[in-house]
Amino acid sequence: MTTMEKVNKIILDLKKGKVMEDMLQPSAELAKDLHMDSLDMAELLVMAEDEFKVKISLEKVGGLKTLADAVQYVDSLL
Repeated sequence: MTTMEKVNKIILDLKKGKVMEDMLQPSAELAKDLHMDSLDMAELLVMAEDEFKVKISLEKVGGLKTLADAVQYVDSLL
């Protein structure tokens, strides 16, 4: 499973029923298109740390705008 597939799965689990798989495009904006607020981003951080066994900077997460940004950031930690 690729990093993109794993991040997509995390978001689908997190946003149960509010985000559909076809919405998970690399250019999708986390806040605008995927309806992720600050609590969702904090949960995404914790779930991604568990999934990828990495330490994610809370400051960095605030700067991520798109799904591609999130995947690229996680890839940079692996």
